[in-house]
Amino acid sequence: MKNSYFTDDIDFQITEQEESDEDIEETGVADDDADDEARSILLTDSTGMDIEYRSGVSDVLAQAESRASIPPLDVTLDDIEHSDMENFISENQENNEVTAIDEKSKRQAKKKAKEERALRTINIREETEKLNIWVAYFNLENQYGNPPEEAVQKVFQRALQYCDPRKVHFALLGMYERTEQHKLAEELLDKMSKKFKHSCKVWLRRVLVLLTQQQDGVQPVVNRALLCLPRHKHVKFISQAAILEFKSGVPDRGRSMFEGVLREYPKRTDLWSTYLDQEIRLGDEDVIRALFERAISLSLPPKKMKFLFKKYLDYEKSRGDEERIESVKRKAMDYVESTLT
Repeated sequence: MKNSYFTDDIDFQITEQEESDEDIEETGVADDDADDEARSILLTDSTGMDIEYRSGVSDVLAQAESRASIPPLDVTLDDIEHSDMENFISENQENNEVTAIDEKSKRQAKKKAKEERALRTINIREETEKLNIWVAYFNLENQYGNPPEEAVQKVFQRALQYCDPRKVHFALLGMYERTEQHKLAEELLDKMSKKFKHSCKVWLRRVLVLLTQQQDGVQPVVNRALLCLPRHKHVKFISQAAILEFKSGVPDRGRSMFEGVLREYPKRTDLWSTYLDQEIRLGDEDVIRALFERAISLSLPPKKMKFLFKKYLDYEKSRGDEERIESVKRKAMDYVESTLT
């Protein structure tokens, strides 16, 4: 009984164990089949999704590549900023130029009104003052006129009606020379030489222009002037032209002119004095003393000789040579004694 009890129990346990093993085997097989089926389904789904995903990515990449094949714009950000800055600067410059033009026009209008008011106010007899106003008007139109040359000519024609024509011409000529408008100055001077051919000042101005510009042709102008000028103006013209030659660095031609006029007018102490002044300015003592000796050896009236001796003595005093000072004094005393006997 006892054995049967254990036997039954063992059989029961074995039977249960076998059943459980069978169940486990069946369950394991079933589970394996389920896992395989699930894996198959998962693989199918994942493969399909993967194919669909890869297809979508391919489309995106294709679009990106097609976009990348389009060349980029050549304009860089710096160029855009630089262009905008240039436009801004140009607009500011244009605005500034417009403002400057407006201010310039206002200043011009004010100055014109001032000149016109001055011309109406100044007495007609005050010719010098009126001429100064016209000169200021010339300068104004030369600076602000549009165009300057025509504006100046209009004012010039008006000025001729109120002032001495020769003085107005000289005023305009001076303005042209100050502003270095040499062509206009030369044209105006040619007109003046024809219009005022009897004026010594006009011919001297032509000589001065030639010497200043270091041009040849001074002697032909001098000869032409002597033909046009009245005879009583010849000495004045020659002496003044000789002074211009000295001051312009051509003393030889100046000496030649003085010597020529002194041969005709040896008793003109004013010519001797002018000649001596030019030589003193150059400073060659030997030439100066030789010229003084020539002057005091002339037979002139006592009053003129006194003038020459005094000039000679003043020169030697300026040199400070006592011996030469005494020599000049002795020569002056000899002249006085010779005139008394």
